[in-house]
Amino acid sequence: MNKKIATAFLACIFMIAGCSSGAGSAASAASSAEEEAAEETAEETQEETQEETQEETQEETAEEGKTYAVKFGAVVTDAGQYVDRMIIDFGDETISGVENDTFEVFMTSTVDYGAEKGNPYAYFDASQPLQVVKTETDGGVVTVYFNQAQAPTLTWLGEGRNYPAVLEFKVEQKKELTATTKDGRDLTFTASYTCDAASYKDLECEEVAAFEDVQDEINYQFHKGSNDKLIVFFHGNGEGDFPVKDTNNNIAQILANRGGAAWVSEAQEVFGDAYVMAFQAPNMWYFAVKDNLLEPCYNEIQAVIEANGINPDEVYLSGASAGGFMCTRMIIAYPDLFKAAMINCPALDAANARSESEDAIPTDEELAKLKDAKTAIWLVQGETDSSVDPELCSKRIWAIITEGADITETHFDGDKGIASGFTTYETSDNRYKLSLYETEDLAEVTGISGETRQGGKLKFAEDYDQDGEYTEVKYSDHWSWIYTLRNNPEAADGTHIWQWAAGAE
Repeated sequence: MNKKIATAFLACIFMIAGCSSGAGSAASAASSAEEEAAEETAEETQEETQEETQEETQEETAEEGKTYAVKFGAVVTDAGQYVDRMIIDFGDETISGVENDTFEVFMTSTVDYGAEKGNPYAYFDASQPLQVVKTETDGGVVTVYFNQAQAPTLTWLGEGRNYPAVLEFKVEQKKELTATTKDGRDLTFTASYTCDAASYKDLECEEVAAFEDVQDEINYQFHKGSNDKLIVFFHGNGEGDFPVKDTNNNIAQILANRGGAAWVSEAQEVFGDAYVMAFQAPNMWYFAVKDNLLEPCYNEIQAVIEANGINPDEVYLSGASAGGFMCTRMIIAYPDLFKAAMINCPALDAANARSESEDAIPTDEELAKLKDAKTAIWLVQGETDSSVDPELCSKRIWAIITEGADITETHFDGDKGIASGFTTYETSDNRYKLSLYETEDLAEVTGISGETRQGGKLKFAEDYDQDGEYTEVKYSDHWSWIYTLRNNPEAADGTHIWQWAAGAE
């Protein structure tokens, strides 16, 4: 029986009894009954409260001890691919309380090829947690962003190559988070985290996902575009495979810098969704003549053109350093193949020594054939270059292809997004251009042939801390390809290098 009803019922009985035995006795009995009922009610309420408290305590700690799978993402920066974010999906609950010091994340990087295989990567400090620069929360999904200059996915081998590392991650939650359930309850918790990412293959990266691996006589990464244009990219010497394609990694040319990545991202604003072929040398492009690398590259380009309905008049060429050398050799060998070429620091002077041959470096007569090609050419290099001598590389090509031509020069001040100033030289017919970037911090360097000359630094600007503000950095004066891959070189009429290439005649 309900206690309140029981109390009232007893009171009525005592009131009736009081008519025969006296009002005082009835009142006393009623009071006693009410006290007894009140005590029972209090006991029941206390029991219910204890049960509810126990249930709430169980619910508030329900998240304790849970384990969540963590994903990591990466971005290809001017300095190569770096881990730049961590993504945790907590499910249907809304997460709050995430701050920069909520998580502590450690990464180890292990060399996976060559003499140091199995050893920690010497140029990466695994003892320090990754620097968190900001966090974002979208419902139950938390994204933690890292400084983009901290955690490389490649290792630089003593054998002179960039090669993917073996990665391992450890995540610790240092502060409690709050999860708001669908019924509005706020639950605080600390959880555990696991991550199966072991290499670049396991990271979310838009630039890498845009390509597919093609194994052929000359391997290449292939982006299947949607228009009728094709961009061919030749990487620098550090991104080649080992002799006889020993590893078939076929990825360093995408991960090591923005050489492949730029053509499937920013460049789409100019070229649209063009097809991209980013070749990987089976050893070094300097063996182009000695090992006949030119013909198979040409055949594979032709196969892609035919299979995808590409306009043969819309094939573009780009390359840096050893890849700039390969670009030069390809134009000489196939003068009708490319519409325009954007060639950075073409390493002509290194070719003979690196290939251990006497005919890798093009002769003046061979370079003169560039003038008979349909290819318009824009050369880019630092005024000094510590790796390859501008006088023997871009300036040498420029002097030969512009002999007797009218040339103008225009100076451009550096801007905050790029930093270094430069001078562009160009022929009056708009066919040939040369941009030389100012260098600083000059010092004597020893060239590929043992000569002593000047070398220095180029200025750039990066947003590695992802705060929307550029910070000036300095890289080797050999890294002038960054300017081309950021569409910075400019002509007197204000046309930038990508727009010039797309409209070349």
